[in-house]
Amino acid sequence: MNIVNIIKPSLISLFFLCVLIPLIPIISYDYHNHQRIIQIAFLLITSLLVLTAFLGNKKPTFKLSLNNKSSVLYLIFIFSGCLSALMSMEQSFSLLYTLHISLLILTMYYVSTINDKRSILFIIYALLIAHTSLILICLLNIIFTLSEQQPLNPYIIYSGFINIRFFNQVQVFILPFLVLLLKFKSIQRIVFIILFLNLLLIFIGQARGALLSFLVFSIFALALKTTLKKQVLIGLVCLALSCITFYALDSLNKGVTEILRTSSSGRIELWFNTLSHLSLKHLFIGNGPGVFEMSLGSSAPYSHPHNSLIEILNEWGLIALICILTVVFTTFRKAITHLKQHKKDIITESLFYSFAIGITYSLFSGVHVMPVSQTLLFIMWGLLLGRVDKKRGQSISINKSLKTLIAILFVFTWYLYLQKAISIYNNIDPDKGYIYGPRFWSVGQRF
Repeated sequence: MNIVNIIKPSLISLFFLCVLIPLIPIISYDYHNHQRIIQIAFLLITSLLVLTAFLGNKKPTFKLSLNNKSSVLYLIFIFSGCLSALMSMEQSFSLLYTLHISLLILTMYYVSTINDKRSILFIIYALLIAHTSLILICLLNIIFTLSEQQPLNPYIIYSGFINIRFFNQVQVFILPFLVLLLKFKSIQRIVFIILFLNLLLIFIGQARGALLSFLVFSIFALALKTTLKKQVLIGLVCLALSCITFYALDSLNKGVTEILRTSSSGRIELWFNTLSHLSLKHLFIGNGPGVFEMSLGSSAPYSHPHNSLIEILNEWGLIALICILTVVFTTFRKAITHLKQHKKDIITESLFYSFAIGITYSLFSGVHVMPVSQTLLFIMWGLLLGRVDKKRGQSISINKSLKTLIAILFVFTWYLYLQKAISIYNNIDPDKGYIYGPRFWSVGQRF
């Protein structure tokens, strides 16, 4: 394994350790901003590595990791975002968010160059170890809560995130990998306990979207009839046990919160209100990436609609939505075809389920918005593409002029991105409270 192949998984693993291990000192006044700062550093370093690889190429051609069709669709998507940002009432912030998503897509491209099993397993193990350390802290919080005869309160039990849903958004990516590790008998009991704790925490947090996403993943995995069928069934047994345990523990010290609420928490009303405000311009452009804002009654303004499809349609426009749906469905189709041809490729299968469960949960929550889950979504997408996209390696002609132009574009993007991000961050006054829901920074208000 050469130095480049060592840097790639090491950089991703370091990101997981910095944003998930709760004992690491944070570098901002709350976890969300700490995680966003780490994400920004990760995206900038990744883009620097991509630029270095491009400039260091001495051949007259440069091989792209993505095929031509996908590359064109991503470019149209980004162009739609830039156009929407320029036509937005908040050009500065919207342009920042467009650049942010562009860097995430570039990171996905970089990650898709990782396709060897050792590197992928290294990344998966690093993710699981970092996340399990967080789960063990939560277990201690459960024990302390029960010993003090207090009701199970996710706001006290959950750790490492400013909002309980941000915690759940990361959990859903972990579940398929835990199901994968149930296949190894030497660690099966330990993995079962970790899976049980994760599902118990989901019940404690009343994360109905996460539970639904796990059930969809299980049904889909059983329908594919792959080698993980037995492990998926064990996972469903674990789900039932965690549900029983939750009700048993909750009965010890009844809280005032309704168990597993049947309401939509205002999401359906939010979705219909957002759709009702669409106009003909949304066929081509949106209101501007990152600028969504809507209040329901006297509630604090929502900074995103809790649905990835509606968000893209509202902020980026229909053309951008069609582009991103095309590349996502193409990824799904290639993954399913690959798994039917390679039934024993459990690494690719677990990557596919992790990406799919993240996409599913994005229909109910802000998986695609918050720093850790957002980065996880694009990392899993990139790793999956590296395994299933066979039509890669399309070559483009390059020369010194093109290299110079690309280098200037990168430097300009970095400057603009950092300048806007730091400017908004410095204008936030945390003493005024979190009146606006989190978006880029923990205070979603734009300046």
